[in-house]
Amino acid sequence: MSHDKKYNISESVQMLSPEQEANSDQDSDVTTSLGVVTSTNSFDTVISLENTEETPIGRHIGSFGVVMMIVQRIIGSGIFAVSGSIYQDVGGSPFLFFLVWACAGYMSFAGVFCFLELGSLVPRSGGMKVFLEYIYYRCRMMVTVIFGLYSIMFGFTISNAIIFGEYTLYALGFVNAGKETAKHVGLLFVALMCVVNGISPHLGVKTQNVVGALKLALLFLMALSGIWVLVFPSSMTHVTNQLHWSDFFAVKREITVGSLGSALLKAVFSFDGWQTAQIVANEIKDPVKTMNFAAPLALALINGCYFCINLSYLAVIPDEDLSKLQEMVGSILMERIFGPIIGKRLLTLTVAISAAGNIMTVLYHISRMNQEIFREGFLPFSRFFASNKPFGSPMRCLVFPLVISGVFLLVPTPSNVYNWVVNLEGYPSQLFVGLTCFGIIILRRRNLGKEPAFKARLIHIVFVTVFDAFVCISALNPHSMSKEYEGFPNYAYVALSILFAGFLYWLVMFKILPRLGHYKLEKATIRLSDGLTMKKWEKIRGGEARAVV
Repeated sequence: MSHDKKYNISESVQMLSPEQEANSDQDSDVTTSLGVVTSTNSFDTVISLENTEETPIGRHIGSFGVVMMIVQRIIGSGIFAVSGSIYQDVGGSPFLFFLVWACAGYMSFAGVFCFLELGSLVPRSGGMKVFLEYIYYRCRMMVTVIFGLYSIMFGFTISNAIIFGEYTLYALGFVNAGKETAKHVGLLFVALMCVVNGISPHLGVKTQNVVGALKLALLFLMALSGIWVLVFPSSMTHVTNQLHWSDFFAVKREITVGSLGSALLKAVFSFDGWQTAQIVANEIKDPVKTMNFAAPLALALINGCYFCINLSYLAVIPDEDLSKLQEMVGSILMERIFGPIIGKRLLTLTVAISAAGNIMTVLYHISRMNQEIFREGFLPFSRFFASNKPFGSPMRCLVFPLVISGVFLLVPTPSNVYNWVVNLEGYPSQLFVGLTCFGIIILRRRNLGKEPAFKARLIHIVFVTVFDAFVCISALNPHSMSKEYEGFPNYAYVALSILFAGFLYWLVMFKILPRLGHYKLEKATIRLSDGLTMKKWEKIRGGEARAVV
């Protein structure tokens, strides 16, 4: 494309009432070729998202890599740590316990089907960021700024670092080590993984594949242990079966709407990560075809294992113990089945390795997501943090998860901080997932004239939207919070306050300051010395576009 030529508006724009589109956002813009600022309608930018994009790193992830990436991202501390807390939230009812896990499992399948449809329309890196931009484009840059600041502020790996430290110390025999010691061990590992992912992204992916296979083996072992206890007599297993049909539907303790919503958030947290492969679509070989095969396969494996593991918890651990164990429930399960040597030390250490693998994958995805945010150019020092120098990877973007995780892990906190952090992480994520999946209905009504390679069923879209709406609304009632959060601020209001701060940043930068300064903000594409392209915002006065030097 020559430097003086604007993007052509495709036929899909013509189908969208051009008169309305032309008047909907007069201040919007679109990037043309390198170095030139051109102002048109914001829907042009939406159309540009439909094109694939190549990055200097290249496409190096295949189907097996995607399966392992999803397994690594999903299987972290969740299934080994939150089941006891969920059991407490549902009043000790096995029926409600399994119902919560079933809803979260189906939500992961429904969500991935929705994201597969969106991924076939927008086959590029960024995941929810580019999907939300593609759907909610009318208020120029508002979605980008709010989601971008959310991604950076919530781009930490605190919960898994805590579990890694606790399980590592427990496996090595430091049973009485305090929570603060565990957090320090977790922080050291986070720092180490930031260095590994920053220096060699390809080594990071290979390490993820190995640890991912180990995770699957651990899941199968824990799943089979529950079947072993249920099927064979206690004289053979030396474990008394604690799960009885007579009290399967009984509710032993008080539950509230808030505690039920908290249980759902924790279960969803254990499946969190099904959407993350979309973040690195630019690095996946044939991303649409690969994702359509690998994502459902990974979820099928994980859902089956999760069901059997939760069955093991109920079958092996007595009711009173299960509701009090909190995040050490996975270790206690294996200790009771396999004994103090194999169970307490060896298998508990594998849980720590599982959390470690999740930390590696989370940092890998956070670095890519943060890089996508800084490529938009609206944050200070965007050019510096977007660069792939000096090792050909977004190492500079790893500063943020390291600093945020470090501050939180070094500050003394109450012993029950883990579950609060889980819900703080999960709340805004579910809010954005719900908005993204609901956006499919908006796109279908918009009639873009482009048929997706994969189409989600309406029931999947409705379920995710309703599920996330319930989870997000139920948390807003301050009187329905579980007693385990006493002493903590309401996680929903903390998360919403951070999102509102992002809205204020957008309002000041893109609305108030341009109006007070009598200028327009328009963006141009610039190419960094490492070959990566990014946006640069220019103050244009008098309505005339100019070249960027």
